[in-house]
Amino acid sequence: MIKVALVGTGFIAKVHAASIRSLPNARLSAVVSSSGEKGARFAEEFGARLYPNLDSLFARGEVDAVDICAPTCLHADMVIAAAVAGKHILCEKPIALSLGEADRMIRDVEKSRVKAMIGHTIRFWPEYVRTKELIDSGELGKPLSASCERLAAMPDWHKGGWAFDASKSGGASIDLYINDLDYLIWIFGEPRSVHAHGVHDAKLGGFYHISSSIEFAAGSSAAAAIGGWGFTGSFPFTAGFRILCEKGAVEWTMRAGKNIEERSQKPVTVYRQDGTTGELKVSGEDAYALECKYFVDCLEKGRSIESATLKDARKALVLALAATESARKKKTVVIR
Repeated sequence: MIKVALVGTGFIAKVHAASIRSLPNARLSAVVSSSGEKGARFAEEFGARLYPNLDSLFARGEVDAVDICAPTCLHADMVIAAAVAGKHILCEKPIALSLGEADRMIRDVEKSRVKAMIGHTIRFWPEYVRTKELIDSGELGKPLSASCERLAAMPDWHKGGWAFDASKSGGASIDLYINDLDYLIWIFGEPRSVHAHGVHDAKLGGFYHISSSIEFAAGSSAAAAIGGWGFTGSFPFTAGFRILCEKGAVEWTMRAGKNIEERSQKPVTVYRQDGTTGELKVSGEDAYALECKYFVDCLEKGRSIESATLKDARKALVLALAATESARKKKTVVIR
């Protein structure tokens, strides 16, 4: 049984808590929160002991792993503290706000010889995973181009919160849009350059809407990504992709409630060169539960973490920072 401590009590922390509770080989034994009464209610709901900070948790030494669902600006220090304490780590995306922070995290995790991964959930989202498997099979030939989108109104749980402060969240260009950048890198490999345009407002966390064109190093592959939380009213959370390959194409879209509830999604559709159309069989499992299961299973079975690694997350951050720079300077940025 893997004993897990959860850091945070916000929306995504609750999603992670429910996912951990659903696993037969894990137990949520601790919650770390400085929010007083809210933290106490959260800990009571999930049957966990409440700690005010990581120091008090590590002094007891009663957990095997730490699941960090705190603001991005806290990721580096928390991951490093957990690594030094000898705890395995699952940390929400993005890995950090700067490459310097990411490099420190990677160095200290490797030095401490603990297992760690970043919560790039798309790597566990059944529709995205099944499409990646189809592409890797070679059935449709080489992937040539793709477009991804992730559009939302600012979620209610972020109102007035840390996401509106670019120094804490990086804005939508780092926090939200990075999901699709990670997926595109997973498909096409190393990016070579990016040209982006964005809509900026300091009150909405900096670049709150961004669109980009990305060129990849492998051959002539290119992709477009668009993301942001600048939509208003009851605009539904919308995500999806279209991928053009040598022998066909794949398409999928999802629309949900404003706060990513009430998910309504179409099947993954495959358009083949011979004129036939089909649908990919996809499990209905929850991506966050699959992500947590993968992490816990790796710990329990002594396996190396090979998906959503810290180095994977660093690559996504490199591209997200380059796109943000491109939008700010209004020019193409070459990635080295």
